[in-house]
Amino acid sequence: MKISDRDKKIIVIIFIALVVALPYLFIIKPTNEKITGVEGEIANLQTRYDELKVMEEQRGFYESEIVRMNKESDDIIANYAPGIRQENVIMFLRGLELNIPVEMPSISFGGNSVTPILAGTTAEDGTVTGAINAVKTQSSVTYTCDYQNIKDFLAYILASEEANDERMVTSTVNIAYDSATGKVSGSFILDQFAVTTDGRELAPAVIPAMPHGNDSVFGTYISDEALREEMEAENSEEEEAEEE
Repeated sequence: MKISDRDKKIIVIIFIALVVALPYLFIIKPTNEKITGVEGEIANLQTRYDELKVMEEQRGFYESEIVRMNKESDDIIANYAPGIRQENVIMFLRGLELNIPVEMPSISFGGNSVTPILAGTTAEDGTVTGAINAVKTQSSVTYTCDYQNIKDFLAYILASEEANDERMVTSTVNIAYDSATGKVSGSFILDQFAVTTDGRELAPAVIPAMPHGNDSVFGTYISDEALREEMEAENSEEEEAEEE
């Protein structure tokens, strides 16, 4: 088979095109793509390097801030009780009953509401350490007192040092006046708050000596004058201790 001059020229052109295209397709283009990828990685690494350099320069500040924030966190946790004691409510109501002529027919104790703050670390055996939980519980109390005692009653339950010391606050107070009897009745809610975490143990309740064996726990206020004198003596001793 004889190849014409025209075919020879076409073959030569195709050959030249292949000689030019093949290196570009299989060498130059892949190399350029690699170069572009490497340049992108270099740019990312440079950005990361600049960030780390700034962080290294600020290391002292970051470390001091970590120490400060950890202390603030510890102080906040320490400001709360390490657990909930329902005895706190009983002792608070005892003081209220001794100081103000008020009757409390019923008390309703609520369960603890737990809100996780920090999950902590779980070990291989399944034990969790470092967990921090916020705990809240509510106790509802109904009451009855004379109209002339309502101001003293409100002042006591809203500003009692016993309530503040025990991380216990009065969140709700309902008041209803009966003009026929001159009595005030209603209910109030005592909220207790605590933060539980490792290493914080709830100390036993401090309950002073008091008479036992009352025939009725609810329905009447304690009118024993000796108990009132005992409370006044305790308050007087605390005031003298604070003055000293």
